[in-house]
Amino acid sequence: MMGEFRVHHIRFFEYQPKAIHCIAYNNVTEKLAVSRSDGTLELWSSRDHWFQEKMIPGVEGKSIEALCWQGERLFTAGLDGYITEFDLLRLQPKAIATSNAGPIWCLTSDPTGTFLAAGTEDGCVVIFDTENNTLEFKRSFDKQESRILCIAWHSAGETIVTGGIDNIRLWSVRSGHAYQRLTLGRQEKNKETIVWCLAITSDMTIVSGDSRGKTSFWNGEQGTLIKSFLSHKADVFCLCVDKTETSVLSSGVDSTVVQFEYTSTQKDSDWKVWVKSLAHFRHTHDVRSLALANDHIVSGGVDTNLVVYRLQLGKKKMWRKLAPIPHQSMVQVARQAEMVVLKYTNYLEVWRLGHTNKTSQTDGEILPLQSNPLKLVQLKNKSSEPIVCFAISSHGNLVAFSDQDSIRAYRLVIENKELINPTVSIKKLKLDTCEDSRIPLPAHHMVVSTDGEKLVTATVCGNVQVLHIEDGHLKVEHTFRDSKARDDSITMMCLCPNDQLVAIGDSGRNVTIYDISKQQVVCQLPQYSCQVTAMAFTLSGETLVAVYTDQMVYEFDIAEQEYTGWSKKNSAKFPSHWKRRHSKINHVFFLSQHPDKIFLHDEQTLYVLDKSKSFPTEEIRQLKKGSWRQDGDRKSLGNQNGNGSSQPLSICKKYKYILHIDALGDDWLVTVERPPAAINDNLPSTLKTKKFGT
Repeated sequence: MMGEFRVHHIRFFEYQPKAIHCIAYNNVTEKLAVSRSDGTLELWSSRDHWFQEKMIPGVEGKSIEALCWQGERLFTAGLDGYITEFDLLRLQPKAIATSNAGPIWCLTSDPTGTFLAAGTEDGCVVIFDTENNTLEFKRSFDKQESRILCIAWHSAGETIVTGGIDNIRLWSVRSGHAYQRLTLGRQEKNKETIVWCLAITSDMTIVSGDSRGKTSFWNGEQGTLIKSFLSHKADVFCLCVDKTETSVLSSGVDSTVVQFEYTSTQKDSDWKVWVKSLAHFRHTHDVRSLALANDHIVSGGVDTNLVVYRLQLGKKKMWRKLAPIPHQSMVQVARQAEMVVLKYTNYLEVWRLGHTNKTSQTDGEILPLQSNPLKLVQLKNKSSEPIVCFAISSHGNLVAFSDQDSIRAYRLVIENKELINPTVSIKKLKLDTCEDSRIPLPAHHMVVSTDGEKLVTATVCGNVQVLHIEDGHLKVEHTFRDSKARDDSITMMCLCPNDQLVAIGDSGRNVTIYDISKQQVVCQLPQYSCQVTAMAFTLSGETLVAVYTDQMVYEFDIAEQEYTGWSKKNSAKFPSHWKRRHSKINHVFFLSQHPDKIFLHDEQTLYVLDKSKSFPTEEIRQLKKGSWRQDGDRKSLGNQNGNGSSQPLSICKKYKYILHIDALGDDWLVTVERPPAAINDNLPSTLKTKKFGT
């Protein structure tokens, strides 16, 4: 029980986020690329308040060990020995080139953005030509005796520096020969010192991190050690240098992010040295990668979280943790069928929800079940490719999903559904391939009509396809080709309750509404300064509610093609605590029993917005600072507005992490939760350190 609602509380979805391997930031586009241990790529927009706008599922057996930006182009490298350029519109590999020298451990770009250099397992530096939108093997440098684990390209373009076992080498780009070797000492005679990471500044200062836990500064021109810090309790895996080249950050196995500053030892002195300045303790496990994002540091590793810190010294240590929950939901609810679909990497599970006839007036009471949740069917992708998107009809009679290659759709027929063991039959629909121009294309997003007769998809080409079912085939009814989404990836879509309209949001900050039956564009919402994170049509289908990355909530009247009166009056009046939130709303829904209420949630909180109540004016808000009061599992603002009515915004913080919340009939909600403790229990052990009193 939760206040006014009964809740199907689901905890059997064993979602486990993966460790972060690499991070790379693009200062021009303000995009952060993140790779995880399963090869998944994520794209985050710092301009949109750290919003996860795109995700490219990984391929089994293909790791990503390095990321590199060149302008708007993103390259990856891995232990399969290939460099891959990704198409960030289609969200698929665009070009591939082999190293011809074994697995690749590291990757860097030259200052002009026309060449890439990779370090390989075979001890080679391999150069690739990327000029004129190509990706081609160019040449290899002299082979060294052991693997190259880290690499950096000097800003003048004539020197490449590499790190590996017991040494750092400087290479001439022109000749391909190593002209300088810096040797690292060993803590134990028979134990190699591994240089895991390095960087080089414009004045030829080399910064390295190694397996002894040391962060070292070298004079690259003279080949001498300037200063070395025992900065960490174990291996230093990653480091980065800020754009002024006066601040360095390093981290590794001990999970501490340490900052170094190049500063004067005395006031008014020109003599500057590297000194250890700050330490951040926000991770619980190994930190695998660091990146500078303008004036912020971004770190990530085995604990699966991205952490963003403020870089500047002398200011309060401001930081935020970006939860490892994908913004695109992994759960969908079939409202009328009372079923739920859970998405794993390469298969779907369809569950029948449990049932009870009991009610209670006690908030938080667990109601006894007459029947338990039951897994009806598992739909596995036979190609073992990861599932990109999926959908189920409200009646539960059509389930569809897409991988990178094609769409698959299935008819489900469930007989004797109320019995303990119902009979489930599955029929796979065939794709209509009669005309090349009307073939159903792979999709990034999809929605299914209420009756399960139509499927609307956002294709890999950036268009919107309307598919219908006819004689056991999935056929293309219409393709909307005049959308601005052709130049920007579609990031989300939602269908009107009467199945007539579909709304599309894209990474270009556009929201477009299409009429499926008339096969035409209805209108476009006013272009906003931020991307949309969630949207839904109201139950009447007359208005669309859209939530943006800056937390603004707008309601748009489709017939009038303008914001509604409620939105004009209230959208700018949301309280400051709402606007300060970092978590992004990822789902909006409505209940027929509460037509004036908007239900929204992020990964931590459920919000109920009552449109029948007005926000107080700024003057009243300043006069009566609202204090939060908790009533069971729900919270609301305790102050009153000028008319004496309570505040319109209520919250429930009972669940974390929220993977999905949706409504069924009557007073039922479905909440799918994955507690942080369950995620942490599946993480590897941390570095053991001595604590006081032990």
